[in-house]
Amino acid sequence: MLQKYARALMNRRIELNLQPKHTQLLKNAAWVAAPFALSQFIRLGTSVAVAWFLAPELLGLMLLINTLRTGAELLTDVGIGQSIVGNKKGNNPEFYNTAWTIQIIRGIVLFFLLCAAAGPAATIFENPQLNTLLPAVAPIFLLTGFTAPSQFLLQKSLDVRTQSIFDLSISAFGALVQIALAWAIPSIWALIIGLLVTAACSAAVSYVLMDWRTLRFKLDADSAKEIFLFGRWIFVSSIVYFLSLNFDRLYFASIIPLSTLGIYGIARTFSESILMLFFRLCQIIAFPMISAAKTRGSDLRRAIQPIRSLALIGVAIVLAVLVAVADEFIDLIYDARYEGAGIIMTILLLGAWFAILASIADAIMMGIGEPAGVAVANGTKLLILVIGLPLTAASLGFAACLGILVFAELFRYMALMVGNRRLGFGFSRQDLMMTILFIALAFIFRQTSMLMGLTGGVASWVEQVKALNV
Repeated sequence: MLQKYARALMNRRIELNLQPKHTQLLKNAAWVAAPFALSQFIRLGTSVAVAWFLAPELLGLMLLINTLRTGAELLTDVGIGQSIVGNKKGNNPEFYNTAWTIQIIRGIVLFFLLCAAAGPAATIFENPQLNTLLPAVAPIFLLTGFTAPSQFLLQKSLDVRTQSIFDLSISAFGALVQIALAWAIPSIWALIIGLLVTAACSAAVSYVLMDWRTLRFKLDADSAKEIFLFGRWIFVSSIVYFLSLNFDRLYFASIIPLSTLGIYGIARTFSESILMLFFRLCQIIAFPMISAAKTRGSDLRRAIQPIRSLALIGVAIVLAVLVAVADEFIDLIYDARYEGAGIIMTILLLGAWFAILASIADAIMMGIGEPAGVAVANGTKLLILVIGLPLTAASLGFAACLGILVFAELFRYMALMVGNRRLGFGFSRQDLMMTILFIALAFIFRQTSMLMGLTGGVASWVEQVKALNV
């Protein structure tokens, strides 16, 4: 079978336009994927270490704070960085200085907005601590606002090596600071101070990555107009993207204890790390490959089908193993305070399968120049969450809400596949077979692990799900 797929790949080499000139693309992909994977391991390791020093309710509170902070950033996103990367004048000091100045103004505005939002947020989430904590976090907007645009200039010049080393270094530094502070100050202030120190370091180093002497406060009218015209589409898509990605966090923060929210955050950290790595690979390999392909429709579909099949077989095996042992893995590395995170992670990994299928469909839509389909799919997911979570929570409880998260990813994938099929890229039969393979492998691995004395088998999943609502 592998030889068959190998021959198919060679036959489609010309159709996919994989000429030697694309060797640099693959090198760039490696420089992005490897450091990104390592940064995810650092992120997970930090999560485990910090959890040993801090109580679950502190992690839950920080999850809420970070969600509100990220929401403020995305809901005011006008595509400043994307404008520098995508605009032909992005390397012109007049253009990137205008973008940098707009970024600074936005950071100052966000600082005051988050401070002003502290009171209403404390009332909505019934947590008086937010009155103090949100203003304490607000300076991060000043730090990110004054960060030099060097990363965007590196991305524009395709200097992914320098950018990846920078990102990985900041991740490692932030992890060390966070763990040290959690050990020294076992309170919510360890997380807040660590966040601010890491942002300050990132801002300082950003000036080393470019000729900072070219930076000036400037607002060129033509450049600002181009940035805002481009950014209006980023603004709309960012709202839908943020809400579809974070509605569950915001809703759960209003109906479950902070300790449970912290446990949920632990599970999401692990499931998202796996998903983000695959999504990044789709963006740096599948998306540009499809964009560069000379063929479209059924010819391109036949060309990418064997690549897609091999990738999904590998993902199905790895993800099935993770599903089979997730609960025992979490119990092994976390203490008893985080009991329940394992079964939550198991359920979220089921949703991750459909999210991975969706990310491939997403890359296809973007690669052939149909971004509207991606926005529709994210809107579909958001609609399922907005309607499904409140109804399910009221009647069936928190455990059933986790099932809604899986269904939301499924419907997002289905919306993307409708768009793919309309454009001649339907993979419904292949995906159905791969989904059956994934589910079957998960059950087989789970039962095998039970026979080996490693887990409690499939029956223990049911008991753990029931315990979530107790």
